[in-house]
Amino acid sequence: MNVIITDLEGTLTTGSSWRGFRRYFKQHYSALTYNLFFARFLLRFLLMKLGLLDRKKTMTAWMQAEIGLLRGLPISEVNAMAEWIVFNEMWPKCRSDILLELEKKRLSGAQIVVVSGAYQPIVEAFARKMDARAIGTQLRYKEGKLKGINLPVNSYQHKAEKVRALYPDSHIMAAYGDTLSDLSMMEMSEQPVAVYPDAKLRRVAEERGWRVMPITS
Repeated sequence: MNVIITDLEGTLTTGSSWRGFRRYFKQHYSALTYNLFFARFLLRFLLMKLGLLDRKKTMTAWMQAEIGLLRGLPISEVNAMAEWIVFNEMWPKCRSDILLELEKKRLSGAQIVVVSGAYQPIVEAFARKMDARAIGTQLRYKEGKLKGINLPVNSYQHKAEKVRALYPDSHIMAAYGDTLSDLSMMEMSEQPVAVYPDAKLRRVAEERGWRVMPITS
């Protein structure tokens, strides 16, 4: 099977799952509760930006604490939240040029797989709009109620590991990403594509002769 893998945030959309989560929680639950949660992480994010805290560990702590705000919700409400986030935040800000290219490849017979660190229900909700499959950070439930996330978060090398585990005999035709967190899954593909890349990924793409979208003068 021919498979094309792609990151989600920054690659397929300029929308953000955490911003969508923030909007949803404030509108449906409590703005004060969310603001207090966010304030707890401000110093950590500053230290992370300064390189004094590990980015992966900081983001894992964030996701564990964030999903804890919804602890105890039934699966149906978690899925409803995911659909709301995609409908109101992520799909309206999609990169139509990238989606059009992927749709052409899908129609030619390739299986599109969206691979993201975002929560699995959010990745699934976005992927359904593309007739694609989804690999995200899995949530943990007990008796139908949300308990937390299954570690590790699906980022960096874990993206490639998940793809290898789920598609061991497939031909990875191409991989689309926008930051170095996508590097491991891009390296496993026949044609890595740097999409609106940040400076670090652009430098890697130029050094290795990878395709960059869009083309800039």
